[in-house]
Amino acid sequence: MRKHASRKPILYLSLSLLFLFTVGATLAYVFTSTNPVENQFNPSEVSCAVVENGNSPVFGAVVDTDEVKKDVKIKNTGDTDAYIRAAVIINWASSDGSKVWATKPDPDHDYTIRYILNNGWFDGGDGYYYYKTPVSAVDAPETPSIDETLTTTLIEEAKLVSGVTPPVGTDGTAYYLSIEIIASAIQSTPATTVQSLWGVTVNQVDGTIGK
Repeated sequence: MRKHASRKPILYLSLSLLFLFTVGATLAYVFTSTNPVENQFNPSEVSCAVVENGNSPVFGAVVDTDEVKKDVKIKNTGDTDAYIRAAVIINWASSDGSKVWATKPDPDHDYTIRYILNNGWFDGGDGYYYYKTPVSAVDAPETPSIDETLTTTLIEEAKLVSGVTPPVGTDGTAYYLSIEIIASAIQSTPATTVQSLWGVTVNQVDGTIGK
């Protein structure tokens, strides 16, 4: 009497292979039909420039060898709102700025400088003057008469005292009163950026900074 082999193992094997092929085909379909999503971000530019005497911005440090410096402001030249600070460095320097006299000018004798610190600026006590509020990157169209990309005046006037003779080097180099204004800008948001990098506090209500 012949015994018939059971077809159940063969059926189970066929179903298992079919299941594997089905899963494999599904996974292959998912991986081949899903394309990566690419995001491109353009970082904002933060930059500023010194403006004085009502002229166009002067990029970089400003070395002034004229007798008078007036109406010094800082302009936001970037594309995002920014906090502004400025350092004012005063020396005797050669006309091309390549040489600096060893002794600094005496503020009580050699020159006068008038800061305006009741109109938005304050002395941080760390060598910088800070502008309290963020400076806009773009002028608002409803106020065309006001340049909102500019700070208010930091230095009203700075000049050599009349009768003071600047030093002359032993090599014949003539020195002048050099007033160098180095401004820097930092993004206004998030507030933690200016707090951590400049060591200031930010008022969460109006966004003003302080020390």
